[in-house]
Amino acid sequence: MAKRITIAFIFLYFSVFVEGATLSTNKTTYMPGETITVSFGAASTNTDWVGMYNSTITPGPQNSIVWLYLNGSQSTPGQLIESGTLTFTAPPVIGSYKMCFHPNDGYTVAASANFTVSATGVSPLAAFKSSAYVVSPAGTINFTDQSLYSPTSWSWTFPGGTPAESTVQNPTVTYNSPGTYSVSLTVSNANGSNQLTRTGYITVSAISDTATDVKFMHLNVWVSGTTVPNGLTYIRDVVASVNPDIVCFVEVSNGDWITKMVNELAAIGHYYYGGYIKGADGAILSKFPITKSGPLLSSVSLFEVDINGKRIEVAASHLDYTYYACYLPRGYNCEGSAPYTGWNQIGSPDPHPVTDLSIISAQNLGSQRDEQIGAFLNYEANETRPIVLMGDFNEPSYADWTTGQASMFDHNGVVYQWNTTRSLNDHNYIDAFRQIYPDEVLNPGITWPSFATGAGSTSWTPKSDDRDRIDFIFYKGIGVKAINAAIVGPKGSYAKGAFTTTYTDHDHFLAETLPWPSDHKGVFATITIPSASDSTTSIRLPEKVNSEIKVFPNPGFGIFYLETSQDADARVSITSLTGKEVYNKEMKLGTDHQNALNVSHIPNGIYFLSVVTEHSSQTIKIVKQ
Repeated sequence: MAKRITIAFIFLYFSVFVEGATLSTNKTTYMPGETITVSFGAASTNTDWVGMYNSTITPGPQNSIVWLYLNGSQSTPGQLIESGTLTFTAPPVIGSYKMCFHPNDGYTVAASANFTVSATGVSPLAAFKSSAYVVSPAGTINFTDQSLYSPTSWSWTFPGGTPAESTVQNPTVTYNSPGTYSVSLTVSNANGSNQLTRTGYITVSAISDTATDVKFMHLNVWVSGTTVPNGLTYIRDVVASVNPDIVCFVEVSNGDWITKMVNELAAIGHYYYGGYIKGADGAILSKFPITKSGPLLSSVSLFEVDINGKRIEVAASHLDYTYYACYLPRGYNCEGSAPYTGWNQIGSPDPHPVTDLSIISAQNLGSQRDEQIGAFLNYEANETRPIVLMGDFNEPSYADWTTGQASMFDHNGVVYQWNTTRSLNDHNYIDAFRQIYPDEVLNPGITWPSFATGAGSTSWTPKSDDRDRIDFIFYKGIGVKAINAAIVGPKGSYAKGAFTTTYTDHDHFLAETLPWPSDHKGVFATITIPSASDSTTSIRLPEKVNSEIKVFPNPGFGIFYLETSQDADARVSITSLTGKEVYNKEMKLGTDHQNALNVSHIPNGIYFLSVVTEHSSQTIKIVKQ
C-alpha cells in the first residue's frame, strides 16, 4: 500500500512538472544592454525555446527580437534540459518587453515574464537630425534632438552659425558665410553626459539652388539574380520601387544581362542607360547619359556620367572575397592561408574564435582588396570632379568594428581597423551611410547575410552571428554631400542559422516588403552634386604638360602669381563653385617675369583657376582669403 501511494505521488509530481512550465527573469527592470538572466523549468522536449518580444506582440514566425533553445543555441537544440538559465541582452530601446517559453518549436506560450528597459541610472546618448545639410548664405536650419535615455540638458555648438552656441533642445541656426561646418551636441542627465560631433555636416554655399540631388543605389545581385526563383523580376521591381537615378550592380555575368535589365525596366516605365565593361562583374544603370566607360581597374569599373551638363565619376566595385578575415573572430576559417583555408568551423562542438589581431591582420592583408582599392585610389589621385564609389567590399568597415560593437555580432571583443574603408577615409572619401548615421550601435546598417525569398539561410556560419555591413556608397568632392541614406531590402538577416530582426529598430529601410533576390541587402543614398563640377570636359590634371604652372601664394589675399616653366600665350580664367566665371584674361606667360593675377575684386572663397595654352591645360584649385 505504501508502495502504491509512493508511485502515485511520483506520477502526480511528474505530470505537473511536464505540464507546468515556468519562466522568470532575475529582475523586472533593466538598463539598456544589461544582462538578463532567465530561469526556466518543466521543459518537455529538447526543442523547447525562449523568445524575447515587445510587450504588445503576439508571438509568431519571425517577430521575436531574439530567441534561444534551452541550451543557449539557435542551431542545435541538443539534449533535453528540464530546468536551467539562459542569458539575454536587454534591448537598447526604452520600453516594455516580455520573455515567452514556447514548447517544441511552436509558438504556444506555456509561460511568460514581463520586464521593462528603463533609462533610470543610464547616461544619455546624443543623436540629432537637421532640416537641411546644404543652404545658401543667410539660410536657416532647424536642428532636432533625437537623443536617447532621457537627457535633461543640451549643449550645442555651431561653428559658423548664429547662434554659435545653444542650450535649447531644438535650436534654429542661421549661416551667413560660405564654408563647411561641424555641429556638436552634448547631452547630460544626472547619470552623465555624451557628445556627438558631426564633422563637415553643414555646407553653406550659393550653389545650393543649382546643385543636383542624385539618388544612388548599390546591390549585389547574387549571380545575376539566378540563385532565387524569379530573381530578375525581383531585381527589376526593387529598382522600380526605390527609383534611384544611378544604380551599381555587382555579380553581373555580362553586358547582355544589363541590356535585359534596361529593357525590363523600360517595359514598366523606368528608363535607364546601361554601362558595362567587358570582363567586369560590376555595372551601372543611369538615368543620366553615360559619356564614357572604362577603364577597368582590377575589380573596379569606372564610368563617366553627365548630370545636366556636369560630369562625375561613378565606380562599381566588387572586391576579393577570399581571406575574409572577419570570420576568424566568429570561429570560422576565412579561405585564407594555412591553417585558415576553407570556410569550415574552427573547433568542435562550438566555434573557437581567433581574436589575435596579428593573425586577423595577416589574413586580411593576404587578400587582393588592399591592392584593388589602392589601384583605384592611385588612378583617381588627381581627379577634381565628384567621385562616387559603390560596391560589395567583402570587408567590414573600420567605423563599425569599434569598442561599441565589440560585444555584438560575435566580434568577441575584437576592435579592428579594416584596411579598405580605412584607406578610403584616409584619402578623404566619405561613407554615405555612416555620415548620416554616425552611431554604429544604434544604426549598424547590416547588409550581409540577408534574408532571400525562397533561399533558406544565406549565412556561411550557422553557429555564429556573422552579420556585417560590407556594402557601401562612398563619395568625394568639393561641396559633395550625402543628405540621406538607407538600407534597401528586408529588415531580417540570418544569425547563427536563424532569422532575426534584432538591431534594426533605428535603421531606415526601403523596399523592405518586396520579395528579395539576393544574399546581400542594398544601400541607398541621396548625394548632392554641386555645380562646382559643371563642365563638359574632364578637368583631370594631365599626366604630362608642356608647361608646368604653379600658383603662389595659395591661399592668397588679393594677388596670385603664376610660375611657369615655359613661355607661352595663355587664356587664364577663374570660375566659382557655382560655375560662374569671375576672371578671364589673355596673358603672355614668361619664365623671366612675374605673372600676376589681381583678384582683389572677387569675394573670398574657393575657385578653379584654368590656364590653357596651345599645347597644354591645367586646372588648379585656389583659395582667396
